[in-house]
Amino acid sequence: MNVVLLGIGIGLLSLLPPGPVNLTLVQVGARMGRRPALRGAAGIVGGDSVLGIAAVALLTLGTALPARVFSTTQLVAAALLIALGALLALRPTAISDSIGRMHRPARTFFLLTSLTPTALGSWIAMLAAMPFAADTTQLALFTVGVLVASTLWHPTLGFAAAAMGSKLTERGQIRLSQVGGAGMALVGVGLLIQQIG
Repeated sequence: MNVVLLGIGIGLLSLLPPGPVNLTLVQVGARMGRRPALRGAAGIVGGDSVLGIAAVALLTLGTALPARVFSTTQLVAAALLIALGALLALRPTAISDSIGRMHRPARTFFLLTSLTPTALGSWIAMLAAMPFAADTTQLALFTVGVLVASTLWHPTLGFAAAAMGSKLTERGQIRLSQVGGAGMALVGVGLLIQQIG
């Protein structure tokens, strides 16, 4: 049970920084309301579930990516984070424009979460860093904890954004996108420095 609680705690800490998925969920909630935001949150949890299971399977089978493939993937992911972050920081309405065209939030957020370049790598890195990484049962329990955190956090975030609705002005949404974009670009720069150095 302690491993599940550890997963919940670490999961919540890892979900707090505003990344592209969370920023998009906030804007969906503010613009489209509670129901689309909750559907989007369900899509995020589904995507996290797929990634968590895949990461546990990869670590358990010992078939983690070869070092060269993993480092190349990390470099590409860092470059994408820098590019996406810069786009959000410099053109913060990019997310706003696409939200109006979103018709199936659950599927859209599932794909966005599942296909985010660094997501699987982040899961593998987080699980591999645990002192019980060689114990499949403990890894699975920890992953359950992280998924519980995702299940708690994302609907709460979507619901709060929907409740704020019109209180989150266009200017506030733009600022949120700019701050999130700058943060994302900085994470990308940090990853790039780590991979090169």
